[in-house]
Amino acid sequence: RENMDDALYGAKRFVRGLAKKVILANGAAKVPEIIYGAGASLCGSAAYWIAAVAYAMQIYFDFSAYSDMAIGLGRIFGFHFLENFDHPYRAKSVTDFWRRWHISLSSWFRDYIYIPFGGSRKGTFRTCINLFIVFSIMFPFVCSCTDRLIMKEMSKSTNCV
Repeated sequence: RENMDDALYGAKRFVRGLAKKVILANGAAKVPEIIYGAGASLCGSAAYWIAAVAYAMQIYFDFSAYSDMAIGLGRIFGFHFLENFDHPYRAKSVTDFWRRWHISLSSWFRDYIYIPFGGSRKGTFRTCINLFIVFSIMFPFVCSCTDRLIMKEMSKSTNCV
């Protein structure tokens, strides 16, 4: 019974994520594609603001959808993955935004790098060194993922100004 409940929950979660991706994220992606494709001479600043908001919505729904699909697929096969996304645009600070957007990534770096190096238990200097190590490892990873996303989006629009 428990396995069937997990499989049903996983299927629902996967379908919800797929719908977010296909309907919301892909729909939001069309707005900046049209505006940026029209060129600077045809669009005013209001259009570019609309494109920026639509692009932020596309990124949000893409990541939320992929998280839902991964959690749902995992549940179908009996795995229980942690939530990885908690309404980051409701954040009250940059730190809160990061925590809400990258829940499992942040937890992994904390649990497998920061704490084994001593965390904050060995004084201020060692804490700073440990934080430097974590961010030195994390920064290239996050930048490379972000860079690929930006380059993918820029390649769609050849008239980008």
